[in-house]
Amino acid sequence: MSAIEAYIADLDRRLSGSAGAKLDLLTEARDGLIDAAEAYREGGMDAPESARRAVADFGPAELIARDYQAELGLRRDIRVLWELIVGVPLLILAWDFARMLSLGDWSRLGTSPPAWYHRAIGVADTVAALSPVVAVAGVIAARLLSRRMDGPGTARPVSLSMAAALGLNLIAVTLYGGATGLLEPARLIVSVPCAVLSATWILFSLRLTVVARRHRRPEMAIAA
Repeated sequence: MSAIEAYIADLDRRLSGSAGAKLDLLTEARDGLIDAAEAYREGGMDAPESARRAVADFGPAELIARDYQAELGLRRDIRVLWELIVGVPLLILAWDFARMLSLGDWSRLGTSPPAWYHRAIGVADTVAALSPVVAVAGVIAARLLSRRMDGPGTARPVSLSMAAALGLNLIAVTLYGGATGLLEPARLIVSVPCAVLSATWILFSLRLTVVARRHRRPEMAIAA
């Protein structure tokens, strides 16, 4: 194995994240190393030494891996932000539309809910609306900061905005389900479409939480 391939393999072992995103970064690194080695060979250096020199110029694998891991985390966080931007409003609108088609006005369920329930749902509505707003802010921050800062510098504020947007979404789901279940569990399944959409929102939120937490520990270890 050449020095370049050994170096790329070392980088690959140190990185965690989307296979496609890793492949992009590793391919970019390999191409850069090959170009540098070819330049050394044109200067009269033999192939093994030119590869070793290109690797030495590129930098220690542990330092390059830190920057690459930050880039992978940034890409993952932006993907989560976009899913929140699109998914949360879509699920809310779809659930309300399904409720209107299958149930109609809430008054058909009987007596009006108590004041505490209206307040809880009002808070849930506000929090749910804030989630995609914060996500949009995170995407904008990623675009603006990436023009002025390196990967690790951009990754942290974007990661914080992703965590905030995801947290708001989880709070909204918990408030909707908790308040409704406490008032009258039957309201959670006012119709089959509504029940399916509620379950979809819960699974959507849990999946994004898992994606957001995945590989967080390796990133922190590298950054340290």
